[in-house]
Amino acid sequence: MLMSNCLYCGDSTEALSSWTTLFSSSAPTLCSTCENGLTPITGTVCSICGRPRIAETICEDCKRWEASSQWKGLLERNYSLYVYNERMKDMIARWKYRGDAVIGQAFYRQIHTAYVTHCEGCTPVPIPLSRERLEERGFNQAEMLASSIGAPLSFREKLRQHSTPTVQHALLRPAHVDKQSKKSRQQRISSEIHPFQFNKKTSIKGKDIVILDDIYTTGSTLRKAAEVLKTHGAEKICSITLARG
Repeated sequence: MLMSNCLYCGDSTEALSSWTTLFSSSAPTLCSTCENGLTPITGTVCSICGRPRIAETICEDCKRWEASSQWKGLLERNYSLYVYNERMKDMIARWKYRGDAVIGQAFYRQIHTAYVTHCEGCTPVPIPLSRERLEERGFNQAEMLASSIGAPLSFREKLRQHSTPTVQHALLRPAHVDKQSKKSRQQRISSEIHPFQFNKKTSIKGKDIVILDDIYTTGSTLRKAAEVLKTHGAEKICSITLARG
């Protein structure tokens, strides 16, 4: 039997020995109580942003984005793993704002699986932090998620994986602006400040891209990132986010 400690609450977790756990690289990273506090996104969702819906049609927010000549078609599809409920909100707050970086590791397998299922072959590009924000936090949560894509997580995945995607740091964030979490929905959408620049040390021309970030809220951040990537030659662009706000 494999034993470890929950990365969120610290309680012990356990998994029965089996062929699956034998070839897995680690025991479960969240205990059953913490895992059950999360709400995975399943079933019918908006065909662009991944918001849970009754019917698989485009939501009103995405209709507004797609009605704009500037933003139409930039982001083909977002795949979010969990609803941004109170448990997920607290996990992300501890992870990002209180420096508990290890919590991010609890979702490596899910991000890896989402990539293989929906975006295999795409080049991972994490949403960057400004230098000031990176120094403040000590790590970039989007970069952590992106890094989990490049490494197979079990013996079985090593056998079936044909190529390992290389994370491209194709975006830079030179401006130190107010945190997105402090802005209203309308402020995020209507802001004229473009937070991203292209990293000229990278090349993405002709490549399909998957952008990695922690939360999809209004879609503004992802589309502004996609705009820069498209301008510099990216082909199709999708995104994977841990939570859907």
